[in-house]
Amino acid sequence: MPVRSDWSSATCPIARSADILADPWVLLILRELFSGRTRFDQLREATGAADSVLSRRLTAMSEAGLVEREDPADARSGYRVTIAGHQTLPILHAYARFSRVTDPDGPWGLTVSCGRCGEISDSVDWCVTCAAPLDVDSTHWARRSMGGEPFALLTGRAA
Repeated sequence: MPVRSDWSSATCPIARSADILADPWVLLILRELFSGRTRFDQLREATGAADSVLSRRLTAMSEAGLVEREDPADARSGYRVTIAGHQTLPILHAYARFSRVTDPDGPWGLTVSCGRCGEISDSVDWCVTCAAPLDVDSTHWARRSMGGEPFALLTGRAA
């Protein structure tokens, strides 16, 4: 398989963002971190990534400022999404929304709902009912694979 291009120094902001975010492993790791899985072994089990793959992606995500160690002094501590990483939430919502377009009856759907009014949203960043932002503090996800029960995202806000 050919090595993909390095767009980290591209002048186009979309190319520069894609340099880190276009990696499917990064998106899956973010999904799991937002869902509350913060430890390496939890991330490995939930994503199915090999240790070397997961380690490389977490290092790259840390270098990009998306994640950080919960306790920087402890190499065995979990990870948390940084404030910059929180900006990726609408991207994950867009993927969830797109999956409903490509497979509307699929068993693995993810719904995004507003934690303020409780309504399911078809927007990726604003509640269409109460016009509140769908951020990490006010978003609930529900996966059909988990019985459709909504759960709040864990913010893991950086101090």
